Amino acid sequence: MGNPNVERVYELLAAYLQGNEERVRQLIDPEGEIYGAPGIVNSGTYGGYEGFRQWVSQWEEAWAEISYDLGEIVEVDESMLVVPVHVVGRGASSGVEIDTVFGWLYEWRDGLATRFHVYPTVEDATEAAGRLAGEHA
Repeated sequence: MGNPNVERVYELLAAYLQGNEERVRQLIDPEGEIYGAPGIVNSGTYGGYEGFRQWVSQWEEAWAEISYDLGEIVEVDESMLVVPVHVVGRGASSGVEIDTVFGWLYEWRDGLATRFHVYPTVEDATEAAGRLAGEHA
């Protein structure tokens, strides 16, 4: 049997894209950490579902158009995953177009996302996952 947390990544993104706020809320730990690394439109640390909504709101304001294509998910361990995400978008006010691959890092506990971090590169996300996994050892 595969890692159920891999499926949860897809489920969370689908719920977000479909505007299913209730399902998104159910998948994010109330004490979860949302983090945008330096170099991301809305860098900083936010907490829980409300923090996720605040972070997402700032993210959405920045883009007139945006799409996400998840790459092959890397299991750092059972709870921590790194996801390459191909993002194509156009800035809301600038009109600047992006076509890049971000690194998303998820950590799951008891079916809830306890961490959702966004990094400018997959390498940055992988390095962060290694540091965080080392803290658990």
